[in-house]
Amino acid sequence: MAVPEMLSWQQANWESFTASLENLHHGQIVTAPAGHGLREFCLAMAQYVLCSDIDPQRNTWCGECQNCRLFSAGTHPDFHVVCNEVESVQGRIGTIGQYSYRYQDESVREKKSQLRKVIPIDHIRALIENFMQRPHIARRKVGLILPADRLNINAANALLKLLEEPPEDSLLILLSSEPSRLPPTVLSRCVRIHLPAPSHEQARTWLEGQTASEDIDLALELTDGAPFRAREICETGLLQTQKDLLKGLVGVCRRTASPYQVSSSLNKLDFEEVIKWLQGFVMDMIRWKTAGKIPWWHASAEQDLMPERFSGEKLFQVYDRLCGYRRIARGSLNEELALDTLFLSIQQTVQ
Repeated sequence: MAVPEMLSWQQANWESFTASLENLHHGQIVTAPAGHGLREFCLAMAQYVLCSDIDPQRNTWCGECQNCRLFSAGTHPDFHVVCNEVESVQGRIGTIGQYSYRYQDESVREKKSQLRKVIPIDHIRALIENFMQRPHIARRKVGLILPADRLNINAANALLKLLEEPPEDSLLILLSSEPSRLPPTVLSRCVRIHLPAPSHEQARTWLEGQTASEDIDLALELTDGAPFRAREICETGLLQTQKDLLKGLVGVCRRTASPYQVSSSLNKLDFEEVIKWLQGFVMDMIRWKTAGKIPWWHASAEQDLMPERFSGEKLFQVYDRLCGYRRIARGSLNEELALDTLFLSIQQTVQ
C-alpha cells in the first residue's frame, strides 16, 4: 500500500502536527482557502493518528498495519465522518463519501429534490453516541466534521458539549474554509491549524503532474491560485463555463447581451460558486479602475469597455451586494431573482 507524499506547501504544518502527537488537543480546527488541499491534509491527520506502526523516518503512517488497511478500505470502526449531503455525494474524495454514509439515510436522501447543504443536529447526536464508546481497535476514536461552518445552530450547540466534555482517547477534527461562520464558543475550544496557500510555482508544478490541460495558468488565475479547484475546473468543463460567463459579462456591460439571458444560463450551477465568479469579475474591474491593474481577460473586451466608462462608486456598491448575497446564500433566498438583479446592477455600472 503506497503512502502518498505530503503536499509541499503543507510540509511545515505536517511536521508541527506530528511532533505534537503525544500531547494532542482533543479538538482541532483546520482552516484553508477552498481548493488548497484542506481535506487531503485532514485525512492524513486521521490516518496518522489511527496508525499503530508510525514510520518515524518518513514521518507518516505505515500503510501496512490493520488500522491503515481498514482505513483505506473505508471500514475502520474508529473513524467517523460527519458532513452535509452535498459533500457526501458530490465531494471529490471517495473516502469521505464512504465513511459519511454511516450518518446518512440514503433512502430518505434520494426522495429529495436537492441535496442538503447544512449538517443537522441528529448527525452530531449520533457522533456523540459513538464517541461515548471506547475505541474498537485503535488508540483513539477520530471524527472529521466538514465543512464545519455548515453546522446549523442546534448542531453547533450539541458539538460544543462534546468539545467541553470530550471522552478519553478521542480526537475531533473540524474542517472549514470559512471559520468566521462558526460560533466563537466552538472556535475557542479548539486548537487552530491554518494551512497556507501554495506559491504560484508550487501550485503550477503540482498541477502539471495532475492534468494534461493547456490552460493551467488560466485555471489558476480563475481560482485564485487554488490548485485542487484549478484541477477540477480543467477536468469538469467548468473552465469553459467560466470563459462563457466572462464573455457574457462583457456583453452585458457593452449592452450587446441581455443580463436576464446570461443570468438564466447559470441557474443550474451552484449559486455560491457563481457569486464567487462575479466577485472576481467586479474586483478585477475595481482594480483596473482604481489602480490600473489590467485584468487577464482585458483582451476579450473591446476598446469601448475601458475602466474610464465604469463608475467606481457603483462597482463598490455591486461588490457589497455580492458579499451580502454570499452571506445569506445558505438561508432562504430566491437565487434566480438575485442573479437577475446582480447582472442588471453590473450593467448599470457602465456609464
